[in-house]
Amino acid sequence: MSTPLVSFDRTTAEDDPFRWYHVRGTFAPGDAKALCETFPRDGFRMVTRTGSDKSYTMYHRPLHPVEGGETDTAGLAEPWRRLVAEVTGPAYRAAVAELTGLPLGDAPIEVNVWRYGGSCWLDPHVDKPEKLVTHILYFNEAWPEGHGGDLLLLGSSSGDDVVRRIAPLSNTGVLLARGENSWHAVERVREGAAGLERLSAQVVFTRAYRHGRTRGPNTPRS
Repeated sequence: MSTPLVSFDRTTAEDDPFRWYHVRGTFAPGDAKALCETFPRDGFRMVTRTGSDKSYTMYHRPLHPVEGGETDTAGLAEPWRRLVAEVTGPAYRAAVAELTGLPLGDAPIEVNVWRYGGSCWLDPHVDKPEKLVTHILYFNEAWPEGHGGDLLLLGSSSGDDVVRRIAPLSNTGVLLARGENSWHAVERVREGAAGLERLSAQVVFTRAYRHGRTRGPNTPRS
């Protein structure tokens, strides 16, 4: 049996400003480096919205599921094919369920990758009720302080009510369980450093609805 790629051994449960999990040392150092160096670059599209509930601009590529319920591995390097296979498998599902205490046995899984360039952002919001838990993984080997792009955990719906900031640094991540007060946002990435992008992946467990109805996999989410 191969060693799991994703580890939760250095995960801490936090309660400020709501229950969330800070994941450190997600990968072995060699795996973290390989994933950063081969982060997908093709197949993204800009998604943007300005509305009363949530506004954003970023670049998005779904990896699982895509049309027909398949996994999109086109152009993915081997480390990423391995990662997608693992996070859509039973051992990873069981590990997230044990950590969070959530019943994830039949929860559909979505896997997406995101790029935030200059002036990309995500407004304060609480995830929609069909979303159970999201594992956000970061893939920037370095991220300059003061350049924006931090995940902001908020005490309220105000973008100024910042309780915790999480920089998008490689080999770290967060697990966010959906709650009525789990307000969060992504700080606008500042213009300036040419080519600098905030790189992340998300694994999302959603509620299973009757007749197999779930949220469409290509709909942008936090």
